Amino acid sequence: MPLLGVTTMGACLKLCKKCSGVSPKDFKGVVAKGDIRTGCFGHCAKRHKELEGKAYVKYDGAIVARGSKKKLVKAVAERA
Repeated sequence: MPLLGVTTMGACLKLCKKCSGVSPKDFKGVVAKGDIRTGCFGHCAKRHKELEGKAYVKYDGAIVARGSKKKLVKAVAERA
């Protein structure tokens, strides 16, 4: 029996508008609007040099990083 007020969600996409190099609108039609969260998720390129120059998000608990926005959206779409 489901709890009152609790909804089930698909995989959650988290992105930082400042650091990720992408915005929520880039994932329109790929990830449901309700499954996109914005804000810091602790993987700033300043502290994680391997992410410098890449577009990245946290999707379903894992960091997904690619060399371009287009490649990142495609990678997330393949996981969805």
